[in-house]
Amino acid sequence: MSYTFDVGDDTLWGPANSVARIFLGTVKTLSDEYRVPSGVGDDLMGMVEIDPVEFAAFVQRVLKERAASLHPYKNMLLDGVLPILIALADRGRMGVTGRTPEEHAYLAGVRARKLPMLAPAP
Repeated sequence: MSYTFDVGDDTLWGPANSVARIFLGTVKTLSDEYRVPSGVGDDLMGMVEIDPVEFAAFVQRVLKERAASLHPYKNMLLDGVLPILIALADRGRMGVTGRTPEEHAYLAGVRARKLPMLAPAP
């Protein structure tokens, strides 16, 4: 069994159950911490709908926090989830961009890793 994370009829990601639950918990925590909706819908029996407008704004907010942070533990925690957020946004063609040199550098580093999820969805 696995989850699906979808935008409309397009599936952006299909992680294993445990990975999906960890991801969803982390997204909820970040959404609460930064007081911005994540755009990640409720878990409906393993299917999660993503609102592309809210999700793009959420990813931009997390990217902003990571690029501006000097706290090593916060950076490590954000580095665990932010590349996945960026990959999902890229697959959904949501237009996440760097607004500062630090954000540009972070995005370039993540995108250069060429994670399988980073390719745009067919």
